[in-house]
Amino acid sequence: MQMIAYLRVSRETQRRSGLGLDAQRRAINAFAANEATEIVGEFVDVETGKGADALEKRPQLAAALQKAKQMNCAIVVSKLCRLSRDVHFISGLMTKRIPFVVSELGKDVDPFFLHLYAAFAERERRAISERTRLALAEAKHRGKRLGNQRQADVNKAAAATRDAQLEPILKTLWDLPYREIAQELTDRGIPSPRGGAWNAMTVMRVIKRLGIGGD
Repeated sequence: MQMIAYLRVSRETQRRSGLGLDAQRRAINAFAANEATEIVGEFVDVETGKGADALEKRPQLAAALQKAKQMNCAIVVSKLCRLSRDVHFISGLMTKRIPFVVSELGKDVDPFFLHLYAAFAERERRAISERTRLALAEAKHRGKRLGNQRQADVNKAAAATRDAQLEPILKTLWDLPYREIAQELTDRGIPSPRGGAWNAMTVMRVIKRLGIGGD
């Protein structure tokens, strides 16, 4: 069996460092070895900002699609989010009639279920964002009436709730550098603990608190 590998990182610095790419490449190569699959080509896209879910902004994905069509083979990605974070974009790709394989899900996952996974992931991100926003608003509101110690307890409880809500997403991203994770969370519209954009230090603190990855 032959497949085309597609890798994606969100920043030019990630392409230069190779950290995000190396993690994806290791996952794909391990999958290929386990499934007796030959990787006959590799295409890498580097996103420079938001709104990159369009083929004209992902030239290497377009090239991978063309190559896979010529060779009559599938495209493999390490995680579904490396293909896209947008369910409509993924649905559009499926109309190309070129099979996609997600190495962490296995080669036998039906395209219909990939669509469902994408839809559920998108819904979960939106729900987490809304729950986090409401938790922060409630903590701020309650803080107006409480003393310092009780306010500290409220803040601690809010942080624990927020961390628990973020845990499923961070478990899929922890092997990426903190800066890229921060950009992913910001792009998804998930507010940081202070309500603004994420940064590497904030991501590191949350991951350390959760004990993800054993770092």
